Amino acid sequence: MPTFSQLLKQYAERSGISDAELARAVGVRRQTIFRWKEGSVARPRSRDDVLAVSQKLRLSTSETDELLIAAGFHPEGERTDVAESALVAEETMPAGSLRARLPAAFPNADTPLSHGSVVEERLTRFRWIGLGASILLLLALLAGVWLARRTPLPVAAPGETLVIVGQFVNFSAGEIGFNVAGRIAEPLRQEVESAGLPAVRVVLWPDPIRSEAEAQATLARTAAWLVIWGEYDSGRVLVRFAQAGSAAPPPIESLLASPSELFATINSALPQEVRYLALLTLGAFYAEKNDYAQARAVLARAYTTPPQETDARATLLFRLGLAHQLGEDPQQDEAIRVYSELLDLTPDNLLARYNRGLAFLERQRSGDWEKALADFDGVIQRSPNFLAAYVGRGVVYLYRRAEGDGSAALQDFAYAIERDDQRVMAYYNRGLLAIRTDQRELWEDDLLRVIELAPDFAGGASALCWGYVLDAEAASALPVCDRAVAFGANEALHSRGMAYAQLGDLTQASADLSAFLGWLEQQPANSPYRVYRAQVEGWLVKLAAGTNPITEAILSVLRD
Repeated sequence: MPTFSQLLKQYAERSGISDAELARAVGVRRQTIFRWKEGSVARPRSRDDVLAVSQKLRLSTSETDELLIAAGFHPEGERTDVAESALVAEETMPAGSLRARLPAAFPNADTPLSHGSVVEERLTRFRWIGLGASILLLLALLAGVWLARRTPLPVAAPGETLVIVGQFVNFSAGEIGFNVAGRIAEPLRQEVESAGLPAVRVVLWPDPIRSEAEAQATLARTAAWLVIWGEYDSGRVLVRFAQAGSAAPPPIESLLASPSELFATINSALPQEVRYLALLTLGAFYAEKNDYAQARAVLARAYTTPPQETDARATLLFRLGLAHQLGEDPQQDEAIRVYSELLDLTPDNLLARYNRGLAFLERQRSGDWEKALADFDGVIQRSPNFLAAYVGRGVVYLYRRAEGDGSAALQDFAYAIERDDQRVMAYYNRGLLAIRTDQRELWEDDLLRVIELAPDFAGGASALCWGYVLDAEAASALPVCDRAVAFGANEALHSRGMAYAQLGDLTQASADLSAFLGWLEQQPANSPYRVYRAQVEGWLVKLAAGTNPITEAILSVLRD
């Protein structure tokens, strides 16, 4: 037989009624309800408490009896109450005695008929008055529903990110009332405006949202991106989130030592916590859409008043660093600054250290090779199985080209491939190193493996095109050069122009090399392809004169 604790939890979950609301209905503390559910208190002391629980949870007669029995009390069916005793007595009493039990408004046997008519007339008048009042009340309710339906509810416009804040359910029995939704929505609106996000709109929902099902229905009805809802009483405040398309932020629960803390929590602490979580989630949303400029704006606003908890601040810093590091206009200086602040806070954050190493690789200022190498070494020392750090360190060796760097790079790439034969970037960079050292079989196998593992990675086709061109195999080069250009690797215009020149198509060679220079003008100042600019300009002069500039000597220089 189920215990009282098991039955109470089952019926409470089914009804959706919170511990605080149930406690108020029964007349006990919320902690008492919690102890009943957990079984630390086996059963209520009073049978009336069980009946009050049953009434609040809207249990059936059989469910009420089951709950009473589990609590150690006799069920309702075994009780001889006052009403049942009266009915038994009435069955054995004469009619006159039965009439004496009816309401005094009815005339007794000694009342004259004329007096009874007056009473009936008064009753009839009262009935008409009551009926009229009921009709008026019904009309008022219908008018309210009609007006409510005429009030338009918020709906997301195309391309708009809609955030809905529902009215919070007040379980403080009317003792305390706060506009929690307004306290949350207003700072969010200010942050959205300050971040310059015209496509984001924060609106108040007119009604309380009482359950996850209601929150999901609101999401579907309005095409909103995020719904914020919750409840509060004199002992706690609970904020929940429902989000479209991905996991919602975790709920925020603030437990209060006394009702006096409710004012400060709702007016200060809670809006700040919700603001932080909403902005953090919105930043991640933009990052997932590859809109890193918007992600930076949102996360930078979140960090104007960063959270005090170390873990929360670390999460925000990591996402902000990533937003600066990625996208069409990466800001490596800012990424390095943010990651450095994060590593001061949490020195063992391996992802932050690894990403900062990548940012140093991309920036390529004086001393950045050594800084990147130090970060990758630091990751490997803390986690020897972090294979991406071996690939990163190998890339440093590949491009730094100090004495012994070539063999060190080959060793790191090989180590990563031996332990994970699906690691695309290890094959890719080892292929580039093999082209430089003229290891034909190695670079061809590695780059074909890259294309097999990542068919949409343009870099694999571009590198293979380059290898074939340097080996003067223009016919083999052209198909993979075309593939690379089609995927957006415009640096392959340089290789394809050389291949056309090798095949004697000087017109097409000139067109590709001119297009390469046009693309190069749009690249950042530290682009490695800028070293080819003067050389390609010289080639175009020779091509215009009808001469093929791609000689064996040129290929030898380019390989190195």
